[in-house]
Amino acid sequence: MIKIRIADLNIEIMNRYGFIATQTKDYETDFEKADISVSVSDEELEFERTVAEGEHAPEYLESTAVYRKIAEAIASYSAVVFHGAVIALGGKAYAVTARSGVGKTTHLSLWLREFKDEVHILNGDKPILRDIGGVIYACGTPWRGKEGFGIPEMLPLSGIAFLERAKENSAAAISKGAALMPLISQIYVPKGEGARSALTLVDKILDKVPSYKLSVNMDPEAAHVARRAFCK
Repeated sequence: MIKIRIADLNIEIMNRYGFIATQTKDYETDFEKADISVSVSDEELEFERTVAEGEHAPEYLESTAVYRKIAEAIASYSAVVFHGAVIALGGKAYAVTARSGVGKTTHLSLWLREFKDEVHILNGDKPILRDIGGVIYACGTPWRGKEGFGIPEMLPLSGIAFLERAKENSAAAISKGAALMPLISQIYVPKGEGARSALTLVDKILDKVPSYKLSVNMDPEAAHVARRAFCK
């Protein structure tokens, strides 16, 4: 069994394989009472095999199945799994999301190259967003993409940018209505009653966190345009 803490929640995992123990090592902790307990059945492993792109070892499938079950469970704690990256700057978190292939990872690399020690990546792929006491936090998780960008950290979420490719770099604030469907498309929406909780949280996020349309090319100036929009 593995005990970890993510998004201020105690999570115990009854694992079969060692891969997930290695993956979650940075989040390992000890506690007497778990908020969430997760185990994976043979049927759930088979489901992950059917939806995965390409062939994967059982160890990898267990990891994806575990995170899917965590994503289902955290809805009752006013939290959702978000498909995107989170940049940390000045004690605040800024989320960047995009459709596959747009260049999210390249954009993150521009931030790291241009701003060096001023910034770091809180999570590069699948952070958790959680409402704690009326503040929306971006929370690091062990599921952080093939590049492995991320650390165990929670910071207040201060902006969300929806990334798209363009010839010229520009950034513009967008309304809650314009951001609604793009954000929903990038979160894991649980089944059943959890869906209502997740969508309620999306509404809170859009009320509290500014949203931006970020049109960029892959020139270094793209990172500066994004930073100016977030930090104005």
